[in-house]
Amino acid sequence: MLLASLVAVAVAPALALLLFFYARDRYRKEPLWQLLVTFLLGAAILIPAAVSSIALQRFTGWNSSTSNLLHLFLGALLIVGLVEEGWKFVVVRVYSYVQRDFDEPYDGIMYAVSASLGFATVENLLYVLGGGLRVGLLRALLAVPGHAFYAVLMGYFLGEAKFTATRLRSGLLQLSGLGLAVLAHGVYDFIVFSMDEKPLMAMVLPVFAALAWAVFFRATKLQADKSFHRRPGLAALGSVERDKEDGPADAGPEPED
Repeated sequence: MLLASLVAVAVAPALALLLFFYARDRYRKEPLWQLLVTFLLGAAILIPAAVSSIALQRFTGWNSSTSNLLHLFLGALLIVGLVEEGWKFVVVRVYSYVQRDFDEPYDGIMYAVSASLGFATVENLLYVLGGGLRVGLLRALLAVPGHAFYAVLMGYFLGEAKFTATRLRSGLLQLSGLGLAVLAHGVYDFIVFSMDEKPLMAMVLPVFAALAWAVFFRATKLQADKSFHRRPGLAALGSVERDKEDGPADAGPEPED
């Protein structure tokens, strides 16, 4: 009974956030199977992310209990933030971004959140089963929404990149999304890691949580309102542009001379 309760506490926050972002997609919701695949891929990358992070810690000698705040911040940014957000970016960019169902700016947020919350669910299970109900409640308020926050930053710019006019601008937008996600993740972990030395840093966490929810509502509204499916004319235009990129669907054999 206790095990089932802990599993429920660990999984519920990610599922609730997924439902929130799914409901915010007002004009054309993504196929559930695509979101599920992205979620599972996000869960699977916990393994290479953990291996990468441990390897970097051993190579650099860094650990999260160091009293040097500069070293602590750099480690949180590069060994934790860059590794975890980098692997999430790979999932979304390599798999989700190229799917035909990625057909409006909001989809960047939806797929990035799905991958990130897949990662967060497995991570949360490990922490909660090891630490108990108190850990689960704390992580439900901060750590899991934090993963969604990083994903919204990344996904917002991926959605912009998908529909921008030039490859250069698209590449810069993608890098901007990854960079902001890494920075936000690094700052959050730096705050958490430094609380042993600087307990007052805990006062920053409610501000971080409030900022995350403000971004959730603002970014999702902005991207949903850009949907090609909001107005039939825009949807038709988007269809024409995609057909141009894909080429003739079924041209048939060329006529003989």
